Amino acid sequence: MPEGPIAGQFLVATPAISTPPFARAVILLLEHDDTGAIGVMLNSDSGLLLADVLPNLISLVNEPPHVFIGGPVSTDTALCLARSSSGRFIRPSALGSIGLIDPADPPDDVQDLRVFAGYAGWDPGQLEAELEDQAWWVTLADADAIFGDTNDLWRSTVRRAPGRVPLFGTYTGHPSHN
Repeated sequence: MPEGPIAGQFLVATPAISTPPFARAVILLLEHDDTGAIGVMLNSDSGLLLADVLPNLISLVNEPPHVFIGGPVSTDTALCLARSSSGRFIRPSALGSIGLIDPADPPDDVQDLRVFAGYAGWDPGQLEAELEDQAWWVTLADADAIFGDTNDLWRSTVRRAPGRVPLFGTYTGHPSHN
């Protein structure tokens, strides 16, 4: 289990998590301290068109221009995660040029944007217990993966993880196919 806060890294669901919403989830951990943890699931596309809910951001958003499901907490809230060199974030992340922006007043230099409905959250000690139970792998975040194609994000993230984790890159999720 990693020591200390792991904000700014990816949490990757292990095969021990087999039920939605976290089965095969890749989560960018935005905050992690003694008050708990908060992150967004990167690979859960809702299919909802961003133009239908935040049309002012459509010219900034990465493909596909959809709202992603960030997690089961506060699903009526939009979190706008952007890459911006100005650092004009309402909530910066441990990744420096990536943070949450105000959807009503985005920075002029947004290079990448993804919008999430809700987030994933853990109470103090909860994530640590899940890590101890081997429900999550922790790996370095990849900025390009945050804003890129999410269709096979779980598998590609597993394949670039350290240690023995890449062995699970061929895991199908169906025991009869493994």
